[in-house]
Amino acid sequence: MADGYGRERLELLTNLLKNRCDVKNGTLWTLAPKRLRFRHGETIAELKVPYHMGSEDEAVIENAILALTAIFAKRYDGDGAEGAEPARQTLQISVPPLKAKTFRTDIFIADSIDKRIASIALASTPHVDSSVISAWLSTDGHGKRFLGWISEFFEKTLKDEIKHDGGEPTAYLALLAAINTIKKKKEKVKSIRIKGLPYEKIDLAAGMIIFTAFKEALKDALERLKAEGSSCYSYANELLLLSSTAPKAFLSIPSNVLSSVLNPYGINTEVFDAMSAHAGDSPGDFENLGRLIDAACERIRDDARLMEELKQTHFTGSFREKALAFLTEFDLPDSEARDTIFELYNEDRVIRNFLNDPRLCASLKKSLEEIEEKHIKDVRRSEMMEPLKDFLATFSKRSMLGSLLKPARRDSTDFVMHAVMGYYACAFDDQVEKYCASMRGYMADRRGEFNQSMMIEEYNAGRLYRFSRDDRPVLKTLEIEEEGQLFVDMKDFTRKTLKVKEIAMAEFMKEYFYQPILTAASRYGIGAGVVRNERGISLTNIPGDAAIFSGGVTCLVSLARDIQQVIRHYRDNLLRKLPSRKEAELLDEVHKRFEARRTEIKRKRASLMEAMDKNEPGVEARLAALGEDEHRLENTYRDEVETALKGDLEAGLFITYGTKAETMVIEPRGDFSGPVKVSIGEKINEAARGTFRNNMVRAKLEILLEKERMERKNPQIRYPFDICIDKMYAIKMPPEVERAFEKVISTGKETNARAMAQLVSNEYLNDLRKIIA
Repeated sequence: MADGYGRERLELLTNLLKNRCDVKNGTLWTLAPKRLRFRHGETIAELKVPYHMGSEDEAVIENAILALTAIFAKRYDGDGAEGAEPARQTLQISVPPLKAKTFRTDIFIADSIDKRIASIALASTPHVDSSVISAWLSTDGHGKRFLGWISEFFEKTLKDEIKHDGGEPTAYLALLAAINTIKKKKEKVKSIRIKGLPYEKIDLAAGMIIFTAFKEALKDALERLKAEGSSCYSYANELLLLSSTAPKAFLSIPSNVLSSVLNPYGINTEVFDAMSAHAGDSPGDFENLGRLIDAACERIRDDARLMEELKQTHFTGSFREKALAFLTEFDLPDSEARDTIFELYNEDRVIRNFLNDPRLCASLKKSLEEIEEKHIKDVRRSEMMEPLKDFLATFSKRSMLGSLLKPARRDSTDFVMHAVMGYYACAFDDQVEKYCASMRGYMADRRGEFNQSMMIEEYNAGRLYRFSRDDRPVLKTLEIEEEGQLFVDMKDFTRKTLKVKEIAMAEFMKEYFYQPILTAASRYGIGAGVVRNERGISLTNIPGDAAIFSGGVTCLVSLARDIQQVIRHYRDNLLRKLPSRKEAELLDEVHKRFEARRTEIKRKRASLMEAMDKNEPGVEARLAALGEDEHRLENTYRDEVETALKGDLEAGLFITYGTKAETMVIEPRGDFSGPVKVSIGEKINEAARGTFRNNMVRAKLEILLEKERMERKNPQIRYPFDICIDKMYAIKMPPEVERAFEKVISTGKETNARAMAQLVSNEYLNDLRKIIA
């Protein structure tokens, strides 16, 4: 089997290279986001493909895995053994009666897929026998249903792919999803305790049988579609799907596949690592494969230590191969030879110890001769026994170690070629799995994240792949819906919170913001209008001092008006409870107070200038200090103008319309949190930006307005508008300029001030040139 699987994989690799597939860089197995009908993310680094398997399909996979595990429990725990019942109760699945252990394959229909699976599994999987596979693949058994499911599943996905012009690798996506589901369902086996079989061996045995069944059923389905001349068959798809199906993908502990020589490659971990030094080019670079294999064989034959290890591996594998040929033909319950081989078959170490003992080899050879005498008329079976007898005869007079010490002829080292083929087949599978495992990571199974209603909603909206063998489409046509977004936030929330503290602010927001607005919104949340813009609205989120509502624009506009009434109602109540001065009066007081302080600063500056003319000492320092006072005064003036404008409750409102936001629910993580609903949409962000108000713009307007009042000597002048959209400019000074500015202030020297002014002027000019450019 090892040689057969190695040849099969290398032949597949050769065909990939002939078809100019980029094996080295894994392009064949790498998903291209732009080819997918739906995905999250535009690049491979951002990629996420949301999917779920049909519930019936998941049940088929789960039952196949649990049934196989239950059969192993029956085989290794025994019907009355301690621990058997707890294991079966945990599995809670019915399996057919399990017959006595046998390696016979004539219990399967000739040339059937069942017999092919059994033959491959017996030659490549430890702890497996024909009765285990027969019980799993029995009529109406869960293994048989699994085979049928694979055939129907891939036929449907291939047809779906060709229906959409083959631009998207739908069948490959389905394969990735199916393997993910198999691995997920195999996690349940971790809780199963079988007395005679540790978890690592359960994972290896069950995983390899599932792999073999999956691969053979997929091959049969592709061959059938090809023979039928189906339009959904393509050679490119056959290469992609078959190459993507490798043993390690089906194991929870992938490294276990090389734990013994009994595997599809015929080599173990130690041999693989030792051969890596002689492999030549780096793994994954398989160009000129024939040259690589021949060169590796030559280098290995010159490595005496590795040759000894390969011979031991070869003898171990040869014993199994010849013993299996005997066991598939003879089913003799009372045979000492059969019982001995059963004890040896699964463990490399036990076989090596056996072959190193000439007496044990001679004893087994004698037992075989006794069987041959009893069935002397059965010529065919006698012929099947001869290779094993001849092999044992080699070790009946000397141990395996003695055979190793005997020099080998150069032309008798075919086992080196077989080992090298196994090595490159394994290296190829590692290369495939490296990329396929990465792609499986981009597949996002929503069944564990969404409840049933959300999955139905996402699927119907065309945002969720559904892989199943039923008649429903894999992916519905994506519908891009549009809706309005209303963003409302309370202005100056941070400043108010700092003044009145969190507890008082929370109560204030509840009474005057949250409850009135939610009450107003509730009137528009039920029912749907005739057109999309008239549909009801829903609350998307309340992020602190704001609220986001989504839905029909008509209802959102009505809600915006209601919110304005809520704000006016609050102001009216505030005036009745605590009459306060109007905004104009507050601003007028601010202007008057600061005008008096400005006049005082002007008086002081004039006095200091007179002192400077008289050359009085210390005047420059006093002027610098006065300049700092004037700077602080202007900043304070602007702040108080802003504060006067913010005395009342004020809400910003903005409505946008466009693509509907994406909503997701993050399920709770233990006791840490409850379900969290998150909505992400460009129009939500746009609405939020629309409510932003720059206080510096208003302060600038107030200063301009006050100047106009003074020039016209008319304190009654008002704004001719309700809304003003303006820009604010700022000069960003480099750190070294800022330090120089501080030095000018501290020294107070006019020469430094002039140099500083020139430097700032140059920086400002450079910025202006960039803007013009």
